[in-house]
Amino acid sequence: MSVLKTHLTAFPFFKSLPPQDLDRVARAATRQTFPARTLLFSEGAHGDRFYMIVSGMVEILSGSAENETQLNLLGAGAWFGELALLDNHPRSASARTVKRSVLITLPKQEFLWLVTTYPLALFQIVSGIQEMLRERTEAYRVEAELRAAQLEKLYSTALDITRHREPLQALNDIREHAVDLLASAGGDLYLLDKTATMLIPHASDLQTRPLRVGEGCAGRAFASGAPCIARPNARSPMYELAAPIRLDARSIGVLNVYRASDGAPYQEPDQTLLELFASQAAIVIENAELNAMQIEKARLDGELSAARLVQRSLIPNRPPRIAGYELAALWEPARQVSGDFYDFIPLPEGRMGLVIADVSDKGTPAALFMASARSILRASVELGGSVASMVARANRAIANDSARGMFITVFLGILDPSAHTFAYVNAGHNPPLLVRAENDVAELSGGNYALGILDDATFAASEIVLRHGDLVLMYTDGVTEASDADNELFGEERLHALARTLPDTDAVNVISRLDAQVREFTGATPQSDDITAVALKRN
Repeated sequence: MSVLKTHLTAFPFFKSLPPQDLDRVARAATRQTFPARTLLFSEGAHGDRFYMIVSGMVEILSGSAENETQLNLLGAGAWFGELALLDNHPRSASARTVKRSVLITLPKQEFLWLVTTYPLALFQIVSGIQEMLRERTEAYRVEAELRAAQLEKLYSTALDITRHREPLQALNDIREHAVDLLASAGGDLYLLDKTATMLIPHASDLQTRPLRVGEGCAGRAFASGAPCIARPNARSPMYELAAPIRLDARSIGVLNVYRASDGAPYQEPDQTLLELFASQAAIVIENAELNAMQIEKARLDGELSAARLVQRSLIPNRPPRIAGYELAALWEPARQVSGDFYDFIPLPEGRMGLVIADVSDKGTPAALFMASARSILRASVELGGSVASMVARANRAIANDSARGMFITVFLGILDPSAHTFAYVNAGHNPPLLVRAENDVAELSGGNYALGILDDATFAASEIVLRHGDLVLMYTDGVTEASDADNELFGEERLHALARTLPDTDAVNVISRLDAQVREFTGATPQSDDITAVALKRN
């Protein structure tokens, strides 16, 4: 499109040109209309034209498309692109229209003719550059002071919120400081509810409802992992700014602040500031949650310690004295509470009930089940009858009382020291070892169900006679399944080998040697299961 001389004289460096030279420039120049966001030239490109803005707006940019910085914003009456023509170097920045713009362009050859023929035009162009640089310098100074003040406030704010160790107080303080830091009217803090995939408000000025991920400015910031700026619209009559709260590259929540529609819009520096604050908030939230977990753990540890003391009181402090016999026992829980137990139950006519048992589960549920099963077994044995009837009676009560499908393996033996008989029922338990004085090792197997599986189960009993020097070694699977650093098990073979060395060993030393060999085998490997053993030796 042709250029009118009146369009040219709107720029100061053309006003002093004589008519004939102004005609020459008008013939060489081109007037064009560019849509919004049209890239006029790129950084590093060869400069071949001088640009003048008739109407519209152009931004001067530096950097790549992914990380560009706006250096200047030019309106009608401004010009640009002269430096690459004057020093014959590549473009030092890019230029792009912000909105629909009308520009006049002058080819490089004509521009150089103008500035060499009319030094005043060159002076006015250079003066314009200097004025623009002064304005930009002042703007950068004001912006730098503002950013320094904001960063100082951000630092003091971050220090303040880190003092809070209680989660709810920390969340409320984070929200209030974000509102203050961004000079906002209000704000909300959402955390992700993983089960419902919703963002749940945990600190808010209003009765804020939960958001779906991706819903609204806050939901979009969470979903994208990047800040969001929103202007007033039909759904939300406010300026909004949201930044995700991220830990280890994952979003755990979002901070959202807002201003009234007649307030100042949020700008890119505000977005950066909230993003920095949100990164500090993430650490505070994590620390507050860890602190709450530590408090809860300390409470649970206290309760478990108390439970261990109670449970320890259920385990005999020392074995009873039985004429002609020795008893010794070992009870080593893998955790604070145990699912293993042993018991000695005195019976009429000098007989003694010996129990060793192992609950199928571990931890607190097993400990509770163990306490209940111990009481039932003791009561069933004290009611008398055959050893099989004692176990059957206990099984019915345990099966009716069992929860979550738990069961318990039990070995119950009734020792009659006067007759030297040992009647027993093995209900799904590891078979104890019978070590004869002549170094023969046998297992006391059972073939019966564990207790708590079938309420009408029947149980087969067996009986042996104990001779001088005989040893019965009862144990739980924590012994044979103890593992070393290579995950190799202690196993039955090692246990049998140890048993063959025990005929001339008293009961206390039997337990000591068993404990020592298992510890030597496992070394520094943590104990994974409860270890319980009982040794019965006829002198």
